[in-house]
Amino acid sequence: MERRQNGGRRRKIVQDYLAGISNDQERLVCYLYVNNFDDYEVRRFLRISRKQLKDIKGVIRNALIAAGITP
Repeated sequence: MERRQNGGRRRKIVQDYLAGISNDQERLVCYLYVNNFDDYEVRRFLRISRKQLKDIKGVIRNALIAAGITP
Protein backbone atom coordinates (compact mmCIF):
# COMPACT_ATOMS: atom_id res chain seq x y z
CA MET A 1 0.00 0.00 0.00
CA GLU A 2 1.34 3.36 -0.99
CA ARG A 3 1.64 5.95 1.76
CA ARG A 4 0.82 9.37 0.39
CA GLN A 5 0.06 12.57 2.11
CA ASN A 6 -3.55 13.71 1.98
CA GLY A 7 -4.05 16.42 -0.70
CA GLY A 8 -6.03 18.61 1.67
CA ARG A 9 -3.30 18.38 4.30
CA ARG A 10 -0.60 19.30 1.75
CA ARG A 11 -2.67 22.25 0.56
CA LYS A 12 -3.08 23.52 4.13
CA ILE A 13 0.67 23.25 4.79
CA VAL A 14 1.47 25.20 1.61
CA GLN A 15 -1.16 27.87 2.33
CA ASP A 16 0.21 28.36 5.84
CA TYR A 17 3.74 28.62 4.47
CA LEU A 18 2.72 31.17 1.83
CA ALA A 19 0.92 33.28 4.43
CA GLY A 20 4.05 33.41 6.56
CA ILE A 21 6.65 34.31 3.90
CA SER A 22 8.44 37.50 4.87
CA ASN A 23 10.77 37.70 1.85
CA ASP A 24 9.01 39.46 -1.03
CA GLN A 25 11.18 37.80 -3.66
CA GLU A 26 10.33 34.31 -2.37
CA ARG A 27 6.65 35.24 -2.28
CA LEU A 28 6.81 36.51 -5.87
CA VAL A 29 8.55 33.34 -7.07
CA CYS A 30 5.79 31.24 -5.48
CA TYR A 31 3.11 33.46 -7.03
CA LEU A 32 4.66 33.17 -10.49
CA TYR A 33 4.95 29.38 -10.28
CA VAL A 34 1.33 29.10 -9.13
CA ASN A 35 0.39 31.08 -12.24
CA ASN A 36 2.22 28.61 -14.53
CA PHE A 37 5.35 30.63 -15.29
CA ASP A 38 8.37 28.51 -16.19
CA ASP A 39 11.92 29.04 -14.91
CA TYR A 40 12.93 31.24 -17.84
CA GLU A 41 9.90 33.51 -17.44
CA VAL A 42 10.45 33.80 -13.68
CA ARG A 43 14.10 34.73 -14.17
CA ARG A 44 13.19 37.25 -16.86
CA PHE A 45 10.41 38.79 -14.78
CA LEU A 46 12.61 39.14 -11.67
CA ARG A 47 15.81 39.87 -13.62
CA ILE A 48 17.84 37.30 -11.70
CA SER A 49 20.38 34.65 -12.72
CA ARG A 50 19.86 30.90 -12.80
CA LYS A 51 21.94 30.52 -9.65
CA GLN A 52 19.85 33.08 -7.76
CA LEU A 53 16.62 31.34 -8.80
CA LYS A 54 18.08 27.97 -7.81
CA ASP A 55 19.00 29.38 -4.39
CA ILE A 56 15.51 30.83 -3.86
CA LYS A 57 13.87 27.55 -4.89
CA GLY A 58 16.16 25.69 -2.48
CA VAL A 59 15.09 27.93 0.41
CA ILE A 60 11.42 27.41 -0.46
CA ARG A 61 11.90 23.65 -0.82
CA ASN A 62 13.67 23.33 2.53
CA ALA A 63 11.03 25.46 4.29
CA LEU A 64 8.19 23.34 2.89
CA ILE A 65 9.92 20.11 3.94
CA ALA A 66 10.48 21.58 7.40
CA ALA A 67 6.80 22.55 7.52
CA GLY A 68 5.75 18.94 6.91
CA ILE A 69 5.51 18.34 3.16
CA THR A 70 6.77 14.87 2.31
CA PRO A 71 8.88 14.72 -0.86
